[in-house]
Amino acid sequence: MRYTLLSCLALIFIQGCVRPKSDDKYTLSGQIKGISMGTIKLQRLDDSTRQSITIDSAQIQNGAFKLMGTISRPEMMSINIEPGNWSATLFIESGDLRLQADTSGSNHYDYTAYGEGKGAILQNFSLSGSENQSVFNAFENHPKSLAAKAMFKALNKKYEAAARPEDKEIIRAEMETYAEKQKIWELHWIDSISQQHPTLVAGAYLLQRYQLFNESMPVAELDKRLKVFQSPARESSYVKNLQNKVELKKSLLPGKQAPDFKALKPDSSDFQLSSLRGKYVLLDFWASWCVPCRKAIPHWKEAYKTFHDRGLEIVGVTNDSRWPDWFKALEQEKMPWIQVADDFPIKNSPARIATLYDIPSLPTYILLDKEGKIIIHTTSKEEMDNQLKATFNTL
Repeated sequence: MRYTLLSCLALIFIQGCVRPKSDDKYTLSGQIKGISMGTIKLQRLDDSTRQSITIDSAQIQNGAFKLMGTISRPEMMSINIEPGNWSATLFIESGDLRLQADTSGSNHYDYTAYGEGKGAILQNFSLSGSENQSVFNAFENHPKSLAAKAMFKALNKKYEAAARPEDKEIIRAEMETYAEKQKIWELHWIDSISQQHPTLVAGAYLLQRYQLFNESMPVAELDKRLKVFQSPARESSYVKNLQNKVELKKSLLPGKQAPDFKALKPDSSDFQLSSLRGKYVLLDFWASWCVPCRKAIPHWKEAYKTFHDRGLEIVGVTNDSRWPDWFKALEQEKMPWIQVADDFPIKNSPARIATLYDIPSLPTYILLDKEGKIIIHTTSKEEMDNQLKATFNTL
């Protein structure tokens, strides 16, 4: 059977998933096979602290439970079941929702060696009564999505098995090529559902998740996509988060003043970016574990030798959370420019300076003029190289 975007969506809406809601009350009830007694919690993620907040809880009796409450608009939440730390993510919205789950086939994990917990993620479950869940399922279970998951799983296994670094690089390049093709389809799917049903929060959620892993999307394209959404999707945290992202990206466009920051150097002394006013500054966001970052270092040594006496300073901003790894890389690479360490004030969140500068991936390069204004913000070594030549050849 051949599935298409329109046929999947048609099936969703013909089945009556989209319906007017009379109030903001929800009832989530269900049966969980494999858990006879325990406590189930309904939780939302606090974006600012990256912590889960419990908004409702109930006892499980003979595998059955019932949660009741109010919700202003549809939202992706999680359930957590104790004992055992079982979890799953669900689109909760007003109305009568019914969950059927089975603990068999769950993905178990144990991160206690890293100071985290252990538990299991439910894989075998279904939620009825939520049109947003149905749309999300249509995306996740589309043949192209399933094929991509299988492909990446196989390539990851192949990558781990490869012994030679050059073989790993070939596999990594294959993964990137496949990912680029998959991204085109994913964005088309998200655009289609958002344009046909702009009120659905699921479309906004999928767009935010896509942008999280594809931060190089031009700001004008992202801004245009956000204007499609209508209430209640427009008021969702997903659209608001993306609107904040748009404003941040606009503040980092060429000609804008670069945000000042303070960071620690390897000897734990303070460095202030604004102390370099009067010089051209290349910010190099890198990490010891970043292979493309390390491979680019010899090139930047040559650029530093060429342009340093003409007014260029380089500031390396490492994303390493473990300083011993950073120190080891500094000793190996012997880079002659300023080095500082980014920091992670919020657990499980991106680094502070990287967030300030909207760093999509490593390496990322930003060139500032003598007044501290942004000339270029790019992940491309070639683009930065061309900009350096253009800048200093015109002096």
